[in-house]
Amino acid sequence: MIEIASEAGLSRASLYKYFPDKASLVVAALARTDEAFWADAHTRISRTQGIAAQVAEAVQMSREHQPGALLLQLKAEEPEAFAETVGTGLAEMMPGMAVFWHSYLEAARSGHEVRADLDVVRAGEWVMRMVLSLITVPGEVVDLDDPASIRRFVDEFLVAGLR
Repeated sequence: MIEIASEAGLSRASLYKYFPDKASLVVAALARTDEAFWADAHTRISRTQGIAAQVAEAVQMSREHQPGALLLQLKAEEPEAFAETVGTGLAEMMPGMAVFWHSYLEAARSGHEVRADLDVVRAGEWVMRMVLSLITVPGEVVDLDDPASIRRFVDEFLVAGLR
């Protein structure tokens, strides 16, 4: 925080008025860099037909996405702060990330891929939680390096739950 305040030409007290701690500062910086990621995600996922393929594409894209230098430096130099930041960031960003899925779920509902009474808001959060789980917790039953394997897994379990 001292280095950042100095680099920005601010006093530490001024910096703390905007960001109460390091985690909130890092989350804010990551949110700015993530704008390009989300724009690209909409472009890629919009080209894909069907909710199973769209979720699989999101998993694939997220796995290809490299974290920014700021996050990598924090992970290498301060693993505990990194874990806190990621946890705080995900908690703060979850509502916005879940909204990403609303239009895709509405299209799936209109196309009769999912049940007609699907609660898009709740389903959006569930889809986002599943994507996060797939990209952060490796398992043995789905090959995350194989897009077809991801799609079959998503269709069999996630989309089946939406039907």
